[in-house]
Amino acid sequence: MPQPAFAQQSPITQFNSESGLGVFSKYSEIDIDGDWFDLDDFGPAAPERLDEVSIPESLRPNFAAFYFKLDPDLHVLAFESYSESKGLSARSVEKYFKEALRKPRIVKKFGRVEADVVKSYGEVERIIQLEHLKELKLTIRRPNTDGVYGDLASEIEERLAEQNGEEYQEITRSKDEDGLSPNDRTKKLAIVAAENGEVSGKSIVNGVLVSHTTQQKPEKVVDTYNRDEVGTRNKFLQLARKILTVVRKRRSDLRDPT
Repeated sequence: MPQPAFAQQSPITQFNSESGLGVFSKYSEIDIDGDWFDLDDFGPAAPERLDEVSIPESLRPNFAAFYFKLDPDLHVLAFESYSESKGLSARSVEKYFKEALRKPRIVKKFGRVEADVVKSYGEVERIIQLEHLKELKLTIRRPNTDGVYGDLASEIEERLAEQNGEEYQEITRSKDEDGLSPNDRTKKLAIVAAENGEVSGKSIVNGVLVSHTTQQKPEKVVDTYNRDEVGTRNKFLQLARKILTVVRKRRSDLRDPT
């Protein structure tokens, strides 16, 4: 399959298995043999101008580095999404891991493994608490629980595994004027869906049916800092610990029988 003329790549270029700290390196792939634009003539570049183009094979432009921190117990990776005025999207990181986990040698050794972005817990709660909520849809891809979510997620995982299923959906609708009132089980299941799928809903707002979704809303921690006072690495580790603590607390609440 041919490469696009301009593509972004974000491979893992550093990783310390003891600390769990690593680096994504983002850069651009340019098709040297593709068509070029001449800013001087404001049109397609003449062939003789292309003879002036010389880029070493091993070099790539637009480099940026982003720290990540892996917590093997949680099966969660926290990463920088903004560094040195450049961004790394959650979608691109998700795509990177999905493609890596589909490689034959990985599947052969570990079986089917899913990668997903942890969606905003706050957005999940907002959707569940909407006034006049007419529909609530929970989509859960097969979670790798290892007991981290408690019995609720384990039940979903077992149900999917025994039927060779990849995805579980639960949809609840209401025709009542007041809408849905999600119970405790649904609220907990929504947290599982936030980490392994998607939560979406429909509510009546000013007489109009409005859709809501967590699809493009990852869980994140935002902060500003002075690089002269706090190094980038130290600040990242501080924020990574904070977001991993949030995930740990949410999962602890799921296991709590009360």
